Amino acid sequence: MDREKLVSFSLGTFYTNAYLLINNELKEAVLIDAPGGIDKVLRFVDEKKLDLKGVIITHGHIDHIEGLVRIDLPFYIHERDREFLINPHLNLSSFFGKPFSIHKEPLVLKEDDVHIGSFCIKVLHTPGHTPGSVSFLVDGCLFSGDTLFYGSIGRTDIPLASHEVLVESIKRKILPRGNDIRVYPGHGPSTTIERESDLNPFLR
Repeated sequence: MDREKLVSFSLGTFYTNAYLLINNELKEAVLIDAPGGIDKVLRFVDEKKLDLKGVIITHGHIDHIEGLVRIDLPFYIHERDREFLINPHLNLSSFFGKPFSIHKEPLVLKEDDVHIGSFCIKVLHTPGHTPGSVSFLVDGCLFSGDTLFYGSIGRTDIPLASHEVLVESIKRKILPRGNDIRVYPGHGPSTTIERESDLNPFLR
């Protein structure tokens, strides 16, 4: 990733992936998603003496936002998932018997480039799993949240989800980015656009 380094963490009850983008020259970092168990990431940031500039959220489900309560930094979420922060039904925490809401004011993402510290991150609006699901493109790496997985796609049997919209997002916004793009999902191992185009049964 050029000057950047990528460090991944699997955290929380749902083994949610969080990704730390690091600019080694400036010792700056940006965090993608904030699951429960985020203290492991914060300890790493402290040990490496990194300047964590902010957090960008792929979507508003509990397993991707729970750690925000431990981080006193600006965070970004798409405007259509903003309500998920305060609505336990939408963020799914109520389904697990522990309703969660966070009343910190987010910065709003739209489909555009977002600049955080020295990082320029392309935001792709990829709805379907949630109305405000986004994927982030950085230097040949695509962070897909719960939109696209190795051999699978995001769940759509949940509030405000749509299978048709999700598949359309993947086919229109992600697959055209090129076969060599490596995909880092919200759960499980990384993959490539080429592999998912050829083998993912949900995209045929």
